Amino acid sequence: MNILWDLFEISVNCFQGFIMMYFPFKFLGGKYSDKFLKNHGLLFAAMYTLLISCLNSISAFEHFLAFLYVTLIFLFCITCLQGKILHKLFASFFPVVIGLIISALTSSGTAFLLNKSINEVFVSHDPQRVISVLVTQLLILYLILLSLRIFNKNPHDPYQLRHDELALIITNLVFSIIIGALFVLISFDTDSDKSRLYTFIGITALIVINIVLFYFIIDLGKKNSATLEYEKLKIQVAYNEQFIENADTEYNVIQKLRHDSKAMYQVLSDFLSKGEIEKASKYLRTMADIADERIIFVNTDNDFANSIINAKLTIAKSFDISASCMTVNSFTGIDDIDLCRLLSNMLDNAITATSEIKSTDKRISVNISEDIGTYTFLVRNTIEESVLTNNPQLLSTKKNKEISGLGTSIIRDIADKYNGRCDFYEKGNEFCCSVILNTEV
Repeated sequence: MNILWDLFEISVNCFQGFIMMYFPFKFLGGKYSDKFLKNHGLLFAAMYTLLISCLNSISAFEHFLAFLYVTLIFLFCITCLQGKILHKLFASFFPVVIGLIISALTSSGTAFLLNKSINEVFVSHDPQRVISVLVTQLLILYLILLSLRIFNKNPHDPYQLRHDELALIITNLVFSIIIGALFVLISFDTDSDKSRLYTFIGITALIVINIVLFYFIIDLGKKNSATLEYEKLKIQVAYNEQFIENADTEYNVIQKLRHDSKAMYQVLSDFLSKGEIEKASKYLRTMADIADERIIFVNTDNDFANSIINAKLTIAKSFDISASCMTVNSFTGIDDIDLCRLLSNMLDNAITATSEIKSTDKRISVNISEDIGTYTFLVRNTIEESVLTNNPQLLSTKKNKEISGLGTSIIRDIADKYNGRCDFYEKGNEFCCSVILNTEV
């Protein structure tokens, strides 16, 4: 019987080890693969099982030792899973709190109903203990799966909580462990019926508080998601207005080229009508050289990058801005839409700023480099006076104040999305915008 009971306890511990590691894996996503095994999930589940077995040999109820469980899960999150630190902390505390509170509730309920002490419930080897353990594990499994179903509506961003809200929730989970442990420890010191009743009521109240907070999390996530969608729509409208404004500029460039072409055809017609073939040929060569000087041409493997860079720097040329570009050939790991928005906004900001200065020495340079999955975008443009001194917030000087700072905001958002960074600085008589994107997780 002792061997059978030991096998039963080990089986329960293995189940807990798996479910405690499965929650953060599904919540955050694997760093190396979308498979639990390939992200060392079973290894950490085995370590969790061993830790439970060791702590059970020391104490009937883990109480404050539960923070060791949190530490092990957090180590799994740090080494094998994706996500930000606060998300990993949440994923480490949440399943442990669920496990401890459900375990404390079923144990105190069993003690209250059977008129036993909680210590007897934890150490007894009887059918009631088996039922209590099985009910506990089923409840933990149900709540973990329910939580994943709620949180993982968007696998890349499980919920739209701000950092301060998430920090508050993690704090509540920490204190839930402390309060639940205190209730159980107090109940160990007394065998009175009132003690069992008060323990059961206290733990039930703690569960109710966490359920209320849980639904509060869901409500906050929905409201924050709605707010975020509204902001995205607002940005999209403003971005479309900016696109229309740029289209007008490009149309003016085309009109100018059309006017120049008509003049060129007229000159050629005059030469040819007079039979001056040599002069016509020389004129064509001259105009071809001028066209080459006025048009920037890059030819990467990415059609989106080619289109944006060629179009924007050709516009810069129309403003008598000297433009140059050095770029990599491919942009592996960067979404095409993000690449378009990044290049478009960086170049639009540079062209707008440079076209407004009076100096005859106007320059824009683009340099895009890559080193082991880290892309660096550097756009530099001429300035006459310090931009950061006169406009430290980099607000738009355009008439439409609804999009003030929109370009820089989009640039920063894209840098954050790829776990990179964005810097604006000045060097000599140049304003520099540097963006680093990391495409390797």
